[in-house]
Amino acid sequence: MNRVAYAIVIVASSASVLAQSTLLPQQQVPPRALISNQTQSASDAPIGPRDVIEIKVFQDPNLYSKMTVTDDGRIAMPLIGKVDVSGLTPSEVETRIKGLLEKYINKPDVSVTVLEAGSKPISVIGAVMRPGTIGITGNITLIQAITQAGGLATGYGRTLYVLRTAANGLTEQIAIDIDDLMVNGNPDLNLPLRANDVINVPIDASINIYVLGEVMHPGSVQFRRSQSPTLLQVLAAAGGPTDRASKRVILKRVVGGAEKTFHYDFKKIIDGRQNDVVLLDGDRIVFAESFF
Repeated sequence: MNRVAYAIVIVASSASVLAQSTLLPQQQVPPRALISNQTQSASDAPIGPRDVIEIKVFQDPNLYSKMTVTDDGRIAMPLIGKVDVSGLTPSEVETRIKGLLEKYINKPDVSVTVLEAGSKPISVIGAVMRPGTIGITGNITLIQAITQAGGLATGYGRTLYVLRTAANGLTEQIAIDIDDLMVNGNPDLNLPLRANDVINVPIDASINIYVLGEVMHPGSVQFRRSQSPTLLQVLAAAGGPTDRASKRVILKRVVGGAEKTFHYDFKKIIDGRQNDVVLLDGDRIVFAESFF
């Protein structure tokens, strides 16, 4: 085995694990989360029909209420009867109830909490075990929502997106690096969610690259698209070159419907004299045989 082949074999094990992993994407420079300083939590969202809310009046425990907002946007409380709360935030409902209670209680202290947003549930879609809607319980965070959806499923990408309606009525998209959130535990990325948020965990499609010629394990090598596999990674995943391999590498790629051929010297790539080559789905790599 020549020295070049020996160097490739040394890195073959780690690169092969990288190519075959279905759980963790390749470490790359992650996109930082685009988080607004005015991000709202579930407690700031307007109340709507079928929301479950909890009301506490600290001067009188008998006035404690846990109820579901009716379809016409109302609740009913002792002493004050029906109260229209639809479209109001919890703090605005507190102010309204305080005003109605003042004729019965001196300076009432009222707390309103949304226990479950039945009218505007959070949705989790994409690469999770149980995609669908979840109800808000208190101030739910991004990790809690993913957990309620059964956790991440095989094939997730490196970035998830939180879609929500901004104050101007437009949809904003917040990008979150999954490794930084779930592996590194960056607390800044564990967003408090609000009603009607949509969490999209895109599925990272797999790509196949075909390795032929003088390699230890010729055949198809599978990567995830976000890994942006290179020629050296594919060579390592194929077990490295054989003793008969020359330095010549032929890349065959379909461009615009026509097949094109490119030539490289993988020894120069190893030595850093030539840039490594990023490969695409369906590329065919042929490692030529040395005749000397």
